[in-house]
Amino acid sequence: MRAPVDRSVSRRAFMTAIVAAVALTSAAPARAAAADAEELIRHTVDAVFVVLRDAELAKDRPRRMQRLRDVIDPVFDWTLMAQSSLGPHWRKLSDAERAEFVRVFRELLAQRYMQDIDRFRGSEQVLVRGSDTVEDTIRVNTVLVTSSRERIPIDYFLQAEARGLQVVDFAVENVSLVNHYRATFSRFLVNRPFGELLRQLQQKLKPA
Repeated sequence: MRAPVDRSVSRRAFMTAIVAAVALTSAAPARAAAADAEELIRHTVDAVFVVLRDAELAKDRPRRMQRLRDVIDPVFDWTLMAQSSLGPHWRKLSDAERAEFVRVFRELLAQRYMQDIDRFRGSEQVLVRGSDTVEDTIRVNTVLVTSSRERIPIDYFLQAEARGLQVVDFAVENVSLVNHYRATFSRFLVNRPFGELLRQLQQKLKPA
């Protein structure tokens, strides 16, 4: 005589199998996206160092900076970073104010990043140390190894957009650039109008 079948156990086993199958199915695209993000960062870093190690470009800073922009701009969503940096204050702006803020702050962000890179000698290394995914954001972990062998962690945060994976934030030693500016702008706007913030940003904007 066969032992009676415990239907509750069978149902649990069946549901567990379904959940596992769904998890495996959804994990595969996530792993693929993470691998793509790592490769994008690796490829971009390699292209940046090609520019930095070009002796002729080192003699022509404007041309060198433009070459760096040509490498970086297609990968970084400066516009979204500008919007995110303003936080909830963004919703209060007119279309004209939004357009001008994005234009100015996008250039300030790009210039700051380019100037930081421009200080490199070309003997540094950037090591990609893996990635993880939280909801729709992929974080790629890298380490900058300086000429003096100092190791500086830099994390890049990417999201899938219409034109492909884009960097929407980055953190140096766990300090997010977007969060830093959001906190700075929020403090500024407590007692001062947005127009004053915009004027100060416009004054800081210089030709690259």
